[in-house]
Amino acid sequence: MCMSWMDNMRAPALFAAGIACLLLLSCGIETREEALGENDVITVIADSADYAELEDVIENAFTRPIFTPQPESWFRLRRHNLGDLLDHKRERNILIVAPLDAENRMGDYMRAALDSTVKDLVRAGEQHVFVKRDLWYRGQTVVHLTARSMSELRDFMAANAEKLEYYFKQAWDERERARLWSLPREEDIEDRLMEEYGFSLAVIRGWFVGKDSAEISSVLLRRQAPAETERWMLVHWLDTTDTGLLTNSFAYEMRNRLTEILYRTFDDSAWVVIDSLNHLQFDEVRFQDRFAIRMKGLWRMSDFSMGGPFISYLFYDEQHERIYFLDGSVFAPRYEKKKLLQDVDVMMQTFHTRPPGEAGADH
Repeated sequence: MCMSWMDNMRAPALFAAGIACLLLLSCGIETREEALGENDVITVIADSADYAELEDVIENAFTRPIFTPQPESWFRLRRHNLGDLLDHKRERNILIVAPLDAENRMGDYMRAALDSTVKDLVRAGEQHVFVKRDLWYRGQTVVHLTARSMSELRDFMAANAEKLEYYFKQAWDERERARLWSLPREEDIEDRLMEEYGFSLAVIRGWFVGKDSAEISSVLLRRQAPAETERWMLVHWLDTTDTGLLTNSFAYEMRNRLTEILYRTFDDSAWVVIDSLNHLQFDEVRFQDRFAIRMKGLWRMSDFSMGGPFISYLFYDEQHERIYFLDGSVFAPRYEKKKLLQDVDVMMQTFHTRPPGEAGADH
């Protein structure tokens, strides 16, 4: 088919708008089948020249290292052109990036994909990121990231790197939590924890009670699979109404005090301590809809013989007038540890206390 020079000029815009319309309009008529692909891969749809200008801030946002102690990243990136979007429409994590008024196919796509109200917010500099869950397939997260200019897009991504990664990581955690509840579990342990202490969590088959001490208000769960790995999950509680204890220093001191008692070698010659010099991080977060101090970092033995990553939460349960400290740790010298660490984190996020009005022996 012959095309005039004007048709050739309009073809990229029509192509990009056509893809946007096809994808967005198809949203309501999908079979709602599951998205496919690896949880730790983000498919990036971007113009090659745009990506070259944004690559460093994109990598800083989505592939920042977590130290286990070896550097690992929650996500890997795979870039594709707009023309490949239909082929990758079923991926779990999709990031679509372009300045709104870019003079290329990605700009045409972004203008066609966003409605007029949203475009006005972008042009006013008030909005930059638009997140849609289950857009084309269930279990999918699609993020449109845009701005008035390339420089503004770079600045926004640099200033909001952790938040941008969170959109994909939160969705992954939620999928893992739903999967966890569907797995075979140690229901006897779950029931006994609720009956005796007034709390429970999803205890996956293969976890067992390592230590159980009402005297120090602590329960330690363990799992020894895959081979040559260890995972620990500790619940400690303190009956108090003193919310002033919810501090970074109290979380730090509590963990070191508990691990000196509970995490010791067989011959009692060494115990677990926090590596206070490397990659220790405190954040204020929401945990089970409660304010919490989250502590992330590395643990090591007091004799420096071994170590690994950990994550802890310290929060107050107003209903039961208790402070809870939850801690998950991983030892896996021959394995990538990010997924094992996520497993203990997601397991902690299933924590729940006795519903109001139910009788029990926790007090």
